[in-house]
Amino acid sequence: MKQINSVARKTADIVEKITAVPLVVMGGAMVAVVLAGTFWRYVLNDPLLWTEEAARYLMIWVVLIGASITMRHREHVRINVIVNLFPEKVRIVLRIITNLFVIYFLYILTVYGWEMAQRSEIQTSPALGISMFWPILAVPLTGIFCLIQLVLQMVIDISGGEEQS
Repeated sequence: MKQINSVARKTADIVEKITAVPLVVMGGAMVAVVLAGTFWRYVLNDPLLWTEEAARYLMIWVVLIGASITMRHREHVRINVIVNLFPEKVRIVLRIITNLFVIYFLYILTVYGWEMAQRSEIQTSPALGISMFWPILAVPLTGIFCLIQLVLQMVIDISGGEEQS
């Protein structure tokens, strides 16, 4: 069981790195785009029309894909006040039930997010002129990365206990 736990932890670390590096790049790009937009608007009095839209899409990607990192570190929103009133064995059952509901939600998010992204492929964004497939693709990818991290966290719990982060 310790070997399974170790593999699950290493896999979760790899998935986190796969998501974290692009998030840092997108976050930096978002800051640069906002600064450029502000400079052109208020210093040069010649606003760049695409900066607000680009910053919005970058922020959507950062927030949504970043959710998988919060899932990895168990920092997602959950209500423990009521759950903590129960004995440990009941809490374990409640966590399993809750995780199953979250898995179902992430499955729905992934499937319908992918369908939505495909349907939006022919639509273009007003300022950037890119296919809306790219901004909306963040939705199914979020579902996939969060699903992977949640399943790995469940494997960690089953095979040796909750990870200390």
